[in-house]
Amino acid sequence: MTREESGQNVRFQNDPYYEDEINLIDYLRVLWKWKYFIVLLTVLCSGVAIGITTVKYPVEYVTKCIISLNFPGIEKHKNPDNTMFDKEQIITPNILTRATSFLQKNDKSFSEKNLRGMIGIESIIPPKGIKGKESDTFYPNQFSLTLTSGKDGIFSTKEKNQILISIVNEYRAAFEKKYGQEPLVVVEFPADFLANSDYIDVVNTFKIKINNFIKFLDSKIEKAGFFRSQKTGESFIDLKSDLELLNNIEISQIEATIKMLKLTKNKENLINLYRHQIRTIEIERKKKQNEALVAKKLLKDMRQSEGYRPQKGAVSNKGDTSLVLDTTFIKNLIKEDSSSFLLKTALEAEVEATKKGVDKDYLQEEIVILKEKEKEKEKEKEKEKEKIIHVQTKLKNIKDRIVVLSTKANNLNTEYLGALFSNAVKVVEEPKTYKTRAVSIKKIVLLFSVVALFMAIFSAFFIEYIKNANRTTKQTK
Repeated sequence: MTREESGQNVRFQNDPYYEDEINLIDYLRVLWKWKYFIVLLTVLCSGVAIGITTVKYPVEYVTKCIISLNFPGIEKHKNPDNTMFDKEQIITPNILTRATSFLQKNDKSFSEKNLRGMIGIESIIPPKGIKGKESDTFYPNQFSLTLTSGKDGIFSTKEKNQILISIVNEYRAAFEKKYGQEPLVVVEFPADFLANSDYIDVVNTFKIKINNFIKFLDSKIEKAGFFRSQKTGESFIDLKSDLELLNNIEISQIEATIKMLKLTKNKENLINLYRHQIRTIEIERKKKQNEALVAKKLLKDMRQSEGYRPQKGAVSNKGDTSLVLDTTFIKNLIKEDSSSFLLKTALEAEVEATKKGVDKDYLQEEIVILKEKEKEKEKEKEKEKEKIIHVQTKLKNIKDRIVVLSTKANNLNTEYLGALFSNAVKVVEEPKTYKTRAVSIKKIVLLFSVVALFMAIFSAFFIEYIKNANRTTKQTK
């Protein structure tokens, strides 16, 4: 054995604290000896944690209510008009201003801006497992509306509750005004409409109004389906049926009567209109006749020659009207079988010219009839006057019927929208006030206490170790 190993064995044998195994009794003795130090240090650190947390995170008074939105589209995070929904639209500045008007009456110095920072809104997300699949996108329809104040004395509990309820009511009113009062297609007639308008013009106006009216009813039927009024028992489908019957029977009948009797308030204007139409028809008839002549001439020339080269135009005998062929005619002539196309064009043009001639003759006959009526005896004029009174009465009844149906549709639409949005904005949990902090003081204190306990135990063992080391040193000397 070397000298160093021998000295080391002697040192270990002389060391009274050297042991091969750890004795837990000694550790417990150390803890018991320093128990007051450990407890005091832990309590001190906990007190410091409480003080810091209290100063840094003071108590806040939160008043909270929960609202539920139930309207078509919210399940897709959209408004009824298909625009994107944003929860901040519930607490817009305009809504806050109207909701706090009662505070401004009591306190002139109150500013809505001071309240804006106290109001908050958060979505309520259901616990995991209720939402559905993890891949599904969940759009909440419940929201917590909160009013947070640093001091309980700023508002009374009653005022806090009233502020939140007023915000909900103002948002509900704005929502129903925007989406619950959808206007009907306006069906109005000027007071002197029947007096100033000619009979056939009145009928044409009725048709336009009814067509727009039916389009509106179709859109409502698509949304409301078989919805019926609780007051009248009528539906949009019933109104549409009444409107179609009015259009297809009564208006059609009165239109046929007006045309058959050639009723007009100003025969001279009607004669001038017919003359203008005759001139227009005559121009179109000559065009078609010339088109037929050109097609026949081209067809004749093509048959007499072996080939055909497209001409830019063709001119008839002196004194006849010339026709310049347009680009479409030439393209079709080249693309299709020339002979068949020319023959087809000639036949169609002659048929159209014949039709125009018939229309011209008809209007000329109408002018003659209108002029002859001016020369009829007084007795015939009295009969025509009776017919005019009948037509005027019928037109007035139709006008009144259209207005009545539009009023019914408007009332039904209002009732439908009211039923649709009656529970669109609903308070599901009344306002409640409670104290809170930005952080949990219990968690902070518990954390500090645990850390302080371990630090105190470590300090106790460290001090005990230092003392024992000093004692051993003195004994060795």
